[in-house]
Amino acid sequence: MNWHWTRNPLPGIALLTSMVVRAAEPAGTGSAINGFRGPNGNGVWNLPEVSVPENGTSSLWRYSPKGFGWAAPVTGGGKVFLLAADAPKISKPSDFTKGTREMGLGSYLGTTKPPKEVHTWTVTALDGETGKSLWVAELHKSAPQIPHHPSNTYATETPATNGKVVCCWAGSCGQLVCLAADTGKEIWRQDLGVEPRATGFGSGSSPVIDSDRVFIQCDNEKKSFVAAFSLATGKELWRQPRKVKTSWSTPFIWKNSKRTELVLCGDGLLTGLDPNSGDELWRYTALKGGFATSPASEGDLLIACKSDPFNPGQYVAVRAGYNGDLTPKSKEEESRGIAWSKKEKGPGLASPVLAKGRLFVSSDQFITCMESSTGKQLWKERLPGAKSVAASVWALGNSICVLDESGKLFQIANEPEYKLLAKSDFGDLHWSTPDLASGKLVLRGVNEVVCLPLKPQVKP
Repeated sequence: MNWHWTRNPLPGIALLTSMVVRAAEPAGTGSAINGFRGPNGNGVWNLPEVSVPENGTSSLWRYSPKGFGWAAPVTGGGKVFLLAADAPKISKPSDFTKGTREMGLGSYLGTTKPPKEVHTWTVTALDGETGKSLWVAELHKSAPQIPHHPSNTYATETPATNGKVVCCWAGSCGQLVCLAADTGKEIWRQDLGVEPRATGFGSGSSPVIDSDRVFIQCDNEKKSFVAAFSLATGKELWRQPRKVKTSWSTPFIWKNSKRTELVLCGDGLLTGLDPNSGDELWRYTALKGGFATSPASEGDLLIACKSDPFNPGQYVAVRAGYNGDLTPKSKEEESRGIAWSKKEKGPGLASPVLAKGRLFVSSDQFITCMESSTGKQLWKERLPGAKSVAASVWALGNSICVLDESGKLFQIANEPEYKLLAKSDFGDLHWSTPDLASGKLVLRGVNEVVCLPLKPQVKP
């Protein structure tokens, strides 16, 4: 899931599950790299025309994890990887409404304290066909150094894998660890330290890998930075300090026709970096507050959007290939690098998706469709019976899917007019973004992980 924040959010604005990895091969075709929002990191799954499972669909397997984590399940090398944190008296994460009530004044004042009880961070590898646990690796064991929101967890960052190794970053304990995918054996480790996040919400930004590097965005209240590490050895390749405060967004590797960029959404700052050096290519600063959502992209267009109780929703569409400060100097001035921008209700928790020239945004119980080239709203509809949405929106063939926190799954036609294709209800509490890299639907709820078959779409 993804959520956008100001530095002092209102109650209930929790973090998001994090997020991201990409590859040159289409998602859902067995490409090796996978992570938050799929192999391309943009929530687009290039699978054949399939329908989401219906109510009562028999699961292929189910697994009940030990501990909790909103890290998305990630498939690679025939396995499903799960990050979790556990303690003898650990609290189950709350839904959005309950978490809002439980939050308390201490979070606003920054006086909330982390638990004193020792927590254990683990990664579990499941057999992708049977759900059987193959190995469990202990990443770290200590008392947490920072608190988190009642709806968040200490294991919200989604692992990234290429099928041979799995990289795990837990910002709440500062550990970046690379494990062998077959055995769970530790290959290397970096202790990156722990810094406070705004109003005690915890951490959420996921690691991102390409062919030979892993990227970490660590935006916090004291010492923000972005860094690249060797996937093979863990050696730090470069590090750039960031003059921003807390955000929870996952970095995004934007492969466009001009070049490859590492795009970061931060506190009042959207920027593209050279992934080889960390040098800034461009920036856009007509923004307020931090991000939890990650951007959407299609070809040479990238769109970042966000919303929170203190700032109106904000959207900006960036064209590929431009350098320097893309921020207009006045309301009248236009930037060649900016296709459009506007202030309008944006997504809170769920990252958007861009497919077939249309941008889809989930906010509250609504789904909004916009023309990506102009930002023009094509339609906005309330999802029937939906609750808050934390999991990122995804594109599945010619449809768009939304999973709300109560386990309701909506499949909508990717068309200029709204059409609900299917609705299912799987129960449990869901903030994790699903995984479809194996051609099956893997859902992680608070109580269990469920693997369900997709079926060919029946056309009228």
